[in-house]
Amino acid sequence: MRTSTRDRVVLPILLPIIMLLVIAAVLFGFSRILLSLTKDAATAIALIVALSILVVAAVVASRSVVRASSLASMLGAIAGVAMLAGGIALIAVGAGGEEGGGGGPAVTISLTAKGIAFDKTTLSVPAGKPFAIAFDNQDAGIQHDVQIFDNESFTGTPLLNGEIVTGPAKVTYEAPALDPGTYYFHCSVHPTQMQGTIEATPATPGGGGTRITVAAQGLQFNTNRIELSAGAPSTIHFENNDPGIQHNIAIFTDSSLGTNLFRGEIVTGPAAVDYRIPPLDPGTYYFHCDVHPTMSGSVVVKAAGGGGPPPTATPATGGGGGGGGGTANPSTVTAQGLAFSTAEIALPPDAPSTIHFENKDAGVSHDIAIYTDSSLGTNLFRGQIITGPASIDYSIPALKPGTYYFHCDVHPTMHGSVTVG
Repeated sequence: MRTSTRDRVVLPILLPIIMLLVIAAVLFGFSRILLSLTKDAATAIALIVALSILVVAAVVASRSVVRASSLASMLGAIAGVAMLAGGIALIAVGAGGEEGGGGGPAVTISLTAKGIAFDKTTLSVPAGKPFAIAFDNQDAGIQHDVQIFDNESFTGTPLLNGEIVTGPAKVTYEAPALDPGTYYFHCSVHPTQMQGTIEATPATPGGGGTRITVAAQGLQFNTNRIELSAGAPSTIHFENNDPGIQHNIAIFTDSSLGTNLFRGEIVTGPAAVDYRIPPLDPGTYYFHCDVHPTMSGSVVVKAAGGGGPPPTATPATGGGGGGGGGTANPSTVTAQGLAFSTAEIALPPDAPSTIHFENKDAGVSHDIAIYTDSSLGTNLFRGQIITGPASIDYSIPALKPGTYYFHCDVHPTMHGSVTVG
């Protein structure tokens, strides 16, 4: 090939292509490093490399004759700048890693704004560790944010001053570590309508508080009774084993859902999360899954050292609990969607009673059987199996005061407790 042809035809075509390939390779390689840096540091380094490429290319292009040695010099200069910027980036990454020392968010909690209201009014975080709030503003065209204060008057400098976002939008706020105690959060745009509390609870190694595991599988919890210690924060390790299905645990004062005491983050299975429950007074409460309310049960909070009040019954749908009149006020229990309507049945002590059982599962057989405990060692009553839709009155013999276990013989995962007395 003639020199004139190469200089006038080939190089003008190849040179831009080579430059584009070099730029693409450099940008791709640096993208791996830039992604590990802060936004400002990544932007600065990317601009330095891009500017260096343009300067070197301009110098080379300004020459009357572009030789192979000129191209080699250009590539060498770009490589030199790339190595320098890469070294700076690596130093920055190393310094950031040492400074962080694993100090990233210990937990990420979700918070949603919808209808000019937060979906949770009580949050729980580990004390002494930074945490993150995954905030979802679902109010289209409306601005919201999250601010955290150390006083309920929301005065002084906020501990977290989240960015205001216009919905629909999502943002993650990184909050600093909080000392143990109660804190207060609100939306600065709607401070009187949107507010709540944050409980920063210290870890409780060896005692003072409870840690239990609750699992969801087959659209059912593995237990209908959660026992916690009174007066101390507790942890519920929740495992959602239903692939692609969302579950959570929410705790209320009773089955009327009048007052929410805790609402856990909704997770899509398979996944697990630790719920940090704020201290509760002794008593019996109600829990369910917000997504599938038929998944429900009772939370029994006992005073330290045992004792505590005996578990009280969660009201059964459509029924009383038996007052002492035996069959005068039968309890009503319903089976629907392969789940009982209640996790607890209340019966009077030392007197026969009646359970009005309604099977609303068309073509599905159910019954109620009562045992001394979940080991099914001694059967105290076994009702007739009926196929839905149908109903029947079960006559229960007199039982001594105490707590017993009931289930469906056909579907043993449908179960609960019977409180007598």
